[in-house]
Amino acid sequence: MPLDLSSTKAEYNVDEAALVLGLSSGELRSLLIRYVLDEPEGLQNLPKMRFRRADLVMLRLVCDTIPS
Repeated sequence: MPLDLSSTKAEYNVDEAALVLGLSSGELRSLLIRYVLDEPEGLQNLPKMRFRRADLVMLRLVCDTIPS
C-alpha cells in the first residue's frame, strides 16, 4: 500500500502514523513493541514517540515483510 505523505507535517504521533500506514493504533503499537522497541525503556517512551516521514517509509517496509 503506498503511503500518502502529502501532508506538510514534520512529525506524526502514534495515532497519526497508524492512520498514514493504514493500521489501527493498536496494530502499530504491537508492531513497534515486537520489532522496534527495547524493553523496558522503549515501552515507557511509546506514548511520547514521534515519527518523521522517513520513519513511516521504514515502518511501511517492515509491514510489507510481515506475513498476514
